[in-house]
Amino acid sequence: MRLLRLFGAIVSISLRRELAHRANLIFQMLLTVVDIASGLAALRIVYMQTDTLAGWALAEAVVLLGTYQVVSGVLSTFVEPNLTWFGNQVTSGELDTLLLKPVNSAFLATLGTCAPLGLSQVALGTVVVAIGISDLDAGPTASSIAGWLVMLGVGIAITWASRVLVASLSFWAPQTQLDVVYEALWQFGRYPVSIYRQPLRFVLTWVLPVAFISTFPARALTGGASPVLLAAGLAVGLGAVAVVILVWDAGLRRYTSATS
Repeated sequence: MRLLRLFGAIVSISLRRELAHRANLIFQMLLTVVDIASGLAALRIVYMQTDTLAGWALAEAVVLLGTYQVVSGVLSTFVEPNLTWFGNQVTSGELDTLLLKPVNSAFLATLGTCAPLGLSQVALGTVVVAIGISDLDAGPTASSIAGWLVMLGVGIAITWASRVLVASLSFWAPQTQLDVVYEALWQFGRYPVSIYRQPLRFVLTWVLPVAFISTFPARALTGGASPVLLAAGLAVGLGAVAVVILVWDAGLRRYTSATS
């Protein structure tokens, strides 16, 4: 509960700070609209040539794209503002300030600030999901919606975990910058993993679980969430969080202050 209250205070302060620059909100929304519109246009072009893409109809692919945008919005709002310059914090010793505070260091380092304007992407992504649902032959059931929400939570947890793992490499290789690689891999989530050939499909499902970001949540909403899928999702999500905790603790044991 203490961390939840702290997180609420962080969001409140960040929101008030960013609302002081309302022009940024308009610019952010315009960028998000352009990004989503380009994604929808790309799907329309693809589906002008075929009725289905690896078993996905157009409406289902739109739901997937919207889900991808929702998770991407969470990433850009809560995670990226903290980890974009994490490597510099390690090399300069700025991480010391976080370690001295009486709060879990992993929480402060990865969720200690936020960019609330990124929530516009979450909102517009939800609209895209609603558009896709409206074009489905049969609307989702209550259980499908519940399954989507569960898998969406799993996707967000995996997103946080994967980004923290990439940032944590700075404990061992401070000069290594993999942000561009991570961003490139993230783009695979725009489309169903079933369109990729093996072994890439296996890698994107179980090694770099991009499938849990958008493909599986969208499938749960459009086709129903099987107990096996939900169980696998929860297991992968919890496993990813556990791995982050272990890696973070190992990194801190290796970390030596740049000012000491």
